[in-house]
Amino acid sequence: MTPQSISKIITVSLDIQNLKNDSYFFNFPGEIEDPEIIKQSVLKMYDTKVGIIEGFIDSDKLIIQWYPENINESAESLHREATVFAKEKKYDLAIEKWKQAISINEEDVDYLYKLGLIYFETKNYQESINYTEKAIQICPIHYKAYLILGIDWIKLRKFDRAEKNVLSSIRLNKNNLLAYLNLGAIYSVQKQFNEAIEMFNKTIELNPSESRAYLGLAKIQSMLSDVDAANNYYRKVIEKSPGTEMAEYAKRSIKASNFEDTTIDRTKNREEYLAKGVLFYLSGDFVKSENIYKKYLKSKPSDAYAWYLLGEAKLKNGNIAEASDCFKRAVRLNAKKSLYLKSLGITLHLMGKSNEAIEVLKKTIEMGKKDPLCYTLYGINLMRERKFDEAIQNYKFAFKKDPNNPLAIYNMALALIQTNEGHQAVELLKKVINYEPYAPIKSQARKLIKTLEQTE
Repeated sequence: MTPQSISKIITVSLDIQNLKNDSYFFNFPGEIEDPEIIKQSVLKMYDTKVGIIEGFIDSDKLIIQWYPENINESAESLHREATVFAKEKKYDLAIEKWKQAISINEEDVDYLYKLGLIYFETKNYQESINYTEKAIQICPIHYKAYLILGIDWIKLRKFDRAEKNVLSSIRLNKNNLLAYLNLGAIYSVQKQFNEAIEMFNKTIELNPSESRAYLGLAKIQSMLSDVDAANNYYRKVIEKSPGTEMAEYAKRSIKASNFEDTTIDRTKNREEYLAKGVLFYLSGDFVKSENIYKKYLKSKPSDAYAWYLLGEAKLKNGNIAEASDCFKRAVRLNAKKSLYLKSLGITLHLMGKSNEAIEVLKKTIEMGKKDPLCYTLYGINLMRERKFDEAIQNYKFAFKKDPNNPLAIYNMALALIQTNEGHQAVELLKKVINYEPYAPIKSQARKLIKTLEQTE
């Protein structure tokens, strides 16, 4: 490493225990214990043809560093000039100097990242994307570039791409408050409220005075019509950021509580109708939730999302067949929504309609809903049709997404028994027994191990 390249070094510190259980790096997380093998696998994922990337073990951490092979002093001189202009907010001059520096050394991550940052500041998000993507291609551990790229995609309303890049940033730096805050915003827009709440709470854990996280939580509770909870968070915003525009917004947003009001006001908009049903659902009152959706659908029978919500409420009330019909209605009205298909697949699975479940779950996965539950249920229904090899393949996909998946492990053991691989099945069943929850599956696993041992 040259003295000049030291100033260009990018360093990340990763927890080895977290790495070995991360399906991003390992097809079967948790199985590799040797830190050196873990190090080599992680370095392989972040391999680059430009610059030097190295890793070393320090106690329970894997330290990864990237730095350039060479520094061009002429380009560096332009870089220093650009930095001065940027501090003075003379962005056009800064951009000009950094572009000149890149024309001399197009592989310098500093110049590319700073240009991406300037274009972000000036709201030219597409240009920001162009430069941050180039920075990441050269230095794949540049967590700051991943974050700016993710926020760029938020601004362009491309939330799937935004989520992917913000998660990449968090994977490399788990203490970046701004990353969790933006991930919370992404999930809020996508109405993934549980995930959004988790991210905003993580933000507050890192900084208990972060008003933006409290505001995010307040808006979610407002959307869910939990006025009391929303008001409490709005008051937190006022307390943490007195005299700011955010605090003034919070003051205007505080409302009188009307939680017990279950009537539907026809002057309210669609979001308020459905939010009231969601609120009762989250509070565990599925009957009231179902009644709200039914009333709403009498006047708006073409609302696919309302049919989906009604299906979820009916499912919680134990009306599986009726729930399935609701999900079918939702799918007919909006066939591009994988969430509706997934819920339909779940009800078909619960009713034992394996052929239909296979068809629906396969389509759900093809549409991008590649979560552990989809793969696991798909595998179970393939087993019902005695397609054991296909089932095993899908259980492997489920493990990759979530290594702590006793349902998939148990059913894979069943499939292995059918393919005469009893020894492997026993090993998997022992894993199931080691899980704290899922008591019924643990009991079944113990019985199955005993049966297999008796037949040997």
